[in-house]
Formats: sequence, structure tokens, C-alpha cells
Amino acid sequence: MLSGGTSTLAVNSGAFAPAAGRPPVWLRNARWDLMFISFSAVVAFLPYSVYLFFGRDSVADASTPGTAAYQARVWVNLLVGIVFGGPHMYATFTRTVMDPTFRRKKSAFIASSLLVPVFVVSMALHSYDSYIWLLSIFFAMASVHALHQLVWISESYNQRAGNGLSRAARLIDYGVVFSSLYPIAVWKMVEGNFRIGPIVLKYNQVLQGRYWFAYLAFAVFFLLLGAFIVKTVMEWRAGRFNAPKSLLIAITCIVMFWTPAFPNMDTAFQGVNAWHSFQYLALTWWANRIREERTGRRLGFLHVLEDMWARAGAHARETEAGVFRWVRSLWRGVIGGLRRVDHATGWTTFYLLCLSMLPISGLLIFTAKFFWPNVHGNLPGADECYSYMGILSVLLVHYVHDAVLFTDTGALVE
Repeated sequence: MLSGGTSTLAVNSGAFAPAAGRPPVWLRNARWDLMFISFSAVVAFLPYSVYLFFGRDSVADASTPGTAAYQARVWVNLLVGIVFGGPHMYATFTRTVMDPTFRRKKSAFIASSLLVPVFVVSMALHSYDSYIWLLSIFFAMASVHALHQLVWISESYNQRAGNGLSRAARLIDYGVVFSSLYPIAVWKMVEGNFRIGPIVLKYNQVLQGRYWFAYLAFAVFFLLLGAFIVKTVMEWRAGRFNAPKSLLIAITCIVMFWTPAFPNMDTAFQGVNAWHSFQYLALTWWANRIREERTGRRLGFLHVLEDMWARAGAHARETEAGVFRWVRSLWRGVIGGLRRVDHATGWTTFYLLCLSMLPISGLLIFTAKFFWPNVHGNLPGADECYSYMGILSVLLVHYVHDAVLFTDTGALVE
């Protein structure tokens, strides 16, 4: 799927081809970048579409347990977590814990990140109030993390194009990305309507009634958006227009600005999570491919299918008859089918590796339920406390590791 050159999704890249004499500006190629980085924004609409379909009888009542909308919200969270969010969370560790060079250089950093689960469990258990603060901290970090990823990609496009942007130009790019998510979200906080499912987050308590702050958020975003448009026009006229970066920032502004406007913000933000995770999986696979080429060290999880195909071929040449020969032929057929989908990119086994680590979160959730039953009683959202303990214990480590990885723009540039 991630091979780019043989993908079934045909994208006309001629309009984005670099001018004669200019270096290529795409991270991999136009088709791959458009499919997995920019136009993958369509993934952001899937969670809310599923929620509307299954919760259509009581869409406005997603905060009340037992309603169709509440159950639809829970199922959407689960599906996004399994297909996108969970695998992307564990993908990080293929570039940190599973990278001998990173382990050697950042051993103290990796060890210190183990304090994150201690923080999560302590906050979740100490009191219901600290549990709500934990969720408030988490959603703030999640928003910054998703936007930081988009800045990481944008800066990688700058490096790929070889453009020496001024500090002011970079500040405009970064500023419009980071400010795009907050105007409507802050307005809901000021109105006291910022909630995730049945939980009213602490932002409401801090900002309620402070309309000047909401006006400021809108003003900052639109000011930076205007500056971005002017800068982009000037770059176009000067022949320095970076098409993939500008397209990504434009799509980001649209998606991020309007996402908080939806009534069920939990599911709306799952759309951002799905797009972010989809991007992240593709980018992490690509970074691993580049790392393998640069270091000359073979990453086994990118070559599992090829190794299995070689072994299956060796077994197929054996003269053993009967049921064993039939099973081997079937196994060889399965591997062959996966190889045709994979196109020798290593994507299939990379994704399956990330997916295979999901039981770690399940085990953490089960352990939390076993040791701390009925935590916070029947208070709003208390039933989801165990899930947050299990998921955030890993997810926040992923955020911490990415705070370092996202500073390495060269990781995405061949």
C-alpha cells in the first residue's frame, strides 16, 4: 500500500512537478505524499460519519451513558484506537527503544520516560479531581503533539526543497499551524461547553466567562492566516513556492479550525487522531526505510515477508507428500499474496508489528481494573478511568519520545 509507485490510488502529480533545474520537493514522491500526508485528511471525516450513522437516534446525547449516541461514541473510540491510534503509538518505539543507536545515545532519556506511567496512575487514582486534571493535561498535550507533527513535516519539506527560509517565514508557518485548532475550542471553554463525553474538563473552570481570551485566539489565528497567504503569494512570485508544504498547511488550517465546532467533541477529535495516526504510521515507516539505507543495518521487521518467502520456497522444493505438502503450498500462497500487496516495501510487517503490541495496553487496562476496582464510584466518566490509565501510560511516553524525534527533520529526507 505504501509503495507509492504501484498504488491503486491514481493521483495526477503533473501539476506539482518541480521546475527544470529545481530539486524535487516531495518527501518520497508526489503520489505517495499526497495520498499519505495531505489528501489523507479525508480520514478525519470517518469517525464522525460512523458516529452519526450508529448514533443517529440521539446524536446530541453522547454524554449520557446508555444512549445510542454514547455507545456509538465508545465504539468509534475503540475502532480508531485499534486501527490507527494504537499502532501509531507503538510505532514510535521502532525508532527509539528498537534502535540501538538511539538507545545508546539516549539511554537516560528512555529510562526517565518510565516515570510517565507512574505520573498517569498516580493522577488517575489520587482523586476524581486529579483524574479530570490528568485528562485535561492529556488533551492539551495531544493537541500540541498533533500540531508538532505537522510542523515536523513542514520543516522536512523546507529541507527537501533546499529553501533557506527566514525566521519570520518559519514563524508564520509554525504559527498558523499551531493556532488553527484553538479559536472555536477556546470559545467553547469560555462558554463552559468543552467536554469529552460525560467529562467536563478543567479548561471550562479556568476560562469560563473570559471572552477576551476567545477573541484573542480568533484574532491571532486570522492574523497569522493572512500573513501566511501573503507570504505564499510572495513565494510564488519569487519562484520559491513550496507546493506540498503549502498544501499541507492549507488543509491543516481547514481541518483543525472546524473540528471543535462539532457537538460531540470527543468523536470530532478522534477524526484528528485518525488523520494524525495515519500520517504518523506512514512517516515512521518511511523514516525507518531511510534509516536502514543510511546505516546499512538491516531492520528485520521490514523484511519478514521476504525472509518467509525464501524459507517457504526452500521447503516447497522438498519431496515430502501428503497433508504437509498441501499446508506448505497454502502457506506459500498466503505469503505470496501478502508480498504482492506489500511490493517489498516492508509496510505490511511494520504495521502488523505495531498492531501486535496492542495487547500491552489491554494488559495494563486489565491490571488497573484488578488492583483498583470501582475507582471514583459512579462519578461521570469514572468507568473510563481504567482505559485511560492503560492507554495514557504508553501514549504519553510516545509523546515524550516524539518531542525528541520531531526535532530531526532529516529523518524524512533521503
